[in-house]
Amino acid sequence: MKVPFSWLSEFVDLRDATPERVAEELTLKSAETEVTTFGIELDGVVVAKVLKVEPHPNDARLKVVTVEVKSYRLRVVTSDLTVKEGELLVLALPHAKVGDRCVTKREVKGVRSEGLLLTAADLGLEDAQEGLLRLDEGKPGQDAAELLGFGEKLLELDITPNRGDLLSVRGVAREVSALLNLPKKNPSYPEYGERGSLEVSVESPDDCDRYRGALLELPAVKSSPLFIKRRLWQCGLKPINLPVDVTNFVMLRDGQPMHAFDADALEGPVKVRRARKGEKILALDGREYELTPEVLVIADAVKPVAVAGVIGGLESAVSAKTRRVLLESAHFNPKVVRRSARLLGIKTESSYRFERNTDVEHLKNAQDYALSLYEKLAGATVEALRDYYLKPYEPKKIFLPMGKYIRYAGEPYRNEEASRVLTALEIPHEIKRCGIEAEVPPHRSFDLQRDVDLIEELMRVKGYDAFASEPPSLPAFPPPEEPPLDELRRFLRDRGLYEVINLPFEGSELYELLGLPQPTLRVLNPLNPSQPFLRSSLLPSLLRTALRNDRSYNYDQAFFELGKVFSLEGEELRLGLLLKGSRKTPLGEQPFSPYELSELAEGLARLLGVKLRRLRAELPFAHPYASAELLDGDELVGYLARLHPELTEKLGLRGEPLVLELYLERLLGRKRVPVYEGLSAYPPAVRDLAFLLGREESVSELVEELKKAAGELLEEVYVFDLYAGEKLGPEHKSVALRLRFRSRDSSLTDEQVNELVGRIVKKLEQKGYRLRA
Repeated sequence: MKVPFSWLSEFVDLRDATPERVAEELTLKSAETEVTTFGIELDGVVVAKVLKVEPHPNDARLKVVTVEVKSYRLRVVTSDLTVKEGELLVLALPHAKVGDRCVTKREVKGVRSEGLLLTAADLGLEDAQEGLLRLDEGKPGQDAAELLGFGEKLLELDITPNRGDLLSVRGVAREVSALLNLPKKNPSYPEYGERGSLEVSVESPDDCDRYRGALLELPAVKSSPLFIKRRLWQCGLKPINLPVDVTNFVMLRDGQPMHAFDADALEGPVKVRRARKGEKILALDGREYELTPEVLVIADAVKPVAVAGVIGGLESAVSAKTRRVLLESAHFNPKVVRRSARLLGIKTESSYRFERNTDVEHLKNAQDYALSLYEKLAGATVEALRDYYLKPYEPKKIFLPMGKYIRYAGEPYRNEEASRVLTALEIPHEIKRCGIEAEVPPHRSFDLQRDVDLIEELMRVKGYDAFASEPPSLPAFPPPEEPPLDELRRFLRDRGLYEVINLPFEGSELYELLGLPQPTLRVLNPLNPSQPFLRSSLLPSLLRTALRNDRSYNYDQAFFELGKVFSLEGEELRLGLLLKGSRKTPLGEQPFSPYELSELAEGLARLLGVKLRRLRAELPFAHPYASAELLDGDELVGYLARLHPELTEKLGLRGEPLVLELYLERLLGRKRVPVYEGLSAYPPAVRDLAFLLGREESVSELVEELKKAAGELLEEVYVFDLYAGEKLGPEHKSVALRLRFRSRDSSLTDEQVNELVGRIVKKLEQKGYRLRA
């Protein structure tokens, strides 16, 4: 959100406050704010009045224009054939600087041009070249940079999703007034009462609880005056025409998005409804969108003419031929607008504000101000105005006990100071003997819900640094030992995995897709309304991270997360990791395999001092023959799996992700006395065996049987190769195992090892396993 500093001063008496001071206070207490300067560097650029327009003697595509600059005249060649006598234009004089460009006198097809007439694109105000920039104010020779507002300071705010009240100049001014204890100016708004006939119907008050429509008669559609264009440019918007620009101007000023329809393009009465299956709309961006019943639309009797709160339709857009305008000012359900914008893949200034909630009570003032601008600037007449307020706003009451404030702040509040802050923030309240009773105003209905929210308002406006810092009181008994999380991190980082940190918030859609139980803990005031739950598994967070990496063309991934999951029983620490794609080795790139996942699980178990056993299991999100539960004794403490190919395709992931989740809380909570094992002084003996298994036969079961058959001399066994190809047929696979034997009493001879290997093979063959020749 960009706010010109001079525009802010129309709502609050800034006195000696500088942009830098205001930005510092906002950053510390409200939203991160940066001070920037509007416009490119201009030197020698002035206002010029057109005195004479002549055709170019050598090129019909050019004009020779004589302009007045102060007390002298200049001849300039331009390619804009629409230039007229009496117009005020922007002229770069010889040797002028326009950004990185230097203007000189030059010959243009045999005619000397003594300067350059500039477009909005030349000045960095717009992207496309659309003719010379015309001015409706200014004097010949006046500095154009000053007239256009170049050099003015802008406040750029990075606003969090819960602070939609800051998405307007008026809202930022209210905040600045409270933070710096500056008086507000509170400009008055004109009053327009209901009149005439305008039929509007709303299908569901839950989707749209207020719709105020005004029908206007326009003599003509013309360009906006410079003061409106200047504000739009400063805030990063492009001027279109007066009817459209007024809606954007008021949206920036008051935070209320509005839409102007060509009333003559509407067939029948207006209806706010859900889209019908199969309906389409050609939007203002020139693209056609297919609609679903989840999308809220504004429709006439025949078709949708706008996606409510998101974007208008091209067929009903205001054009040069428009003479009647329907001006819409409404309050749409933020969740519905967010869903519509997400389904269609559209983000607009309007949807950005509606998603964060708008002030349902202030929409009348904003629209009335827009109507006054139409009358004053366009000579418009308001023919009809109707206000359909279906669910009037009922403020929620909050009581903040003084004792609770003291528990948070460490000190009581002063009644006068608390009242000043809440008054400046426009929060109705009453100071009582034992606390504060407040009403939630409509502009803060999105984030002001509980007594702790009132505490936050009072403390942040005062400044958290103003409260005394006290160390927390510590219990007399020693704290429990810290879990070996650093060792776990080091183990995984040493094996090439990166650590990721995700916020613990999730939506329910991915849980449903994965077949996981829905999360049960809902956040009352979520940072992102599309993620209102606290996660109950790390798997969705891991998959979202993988998707983000895929979109950045990073398909080879190996990362882990140590984080908490939440349920009605409490919170639990877990470790999750994901492998996908390939890893770089001295022999080149090697794809990640399930056996590497198993090795990581066993390594983590050793660090935790436990022995995990695997039990084949069918997990809803996993490949049916490549998933297992991990048990410590008889207790489930995790799982490892390969994601099901169908699910991978639905998510749009490349490759086959391998995932592991360990329930650390259950493992760390058990006290195990470490047992010392000295290192053997004798060398190991290594043998490799390859077995032929069925394509879907479990390798882990083979390994477990081998360990039983080998006895104590087997120090380690792991899979080092897996082969499935035409030579073996479609029903078989070959698994190569590396066995390491070692004795603590003596060196093993080849005869001893060979005899032991022979016994192992014989016992495995008795179990039905076949040694591959």
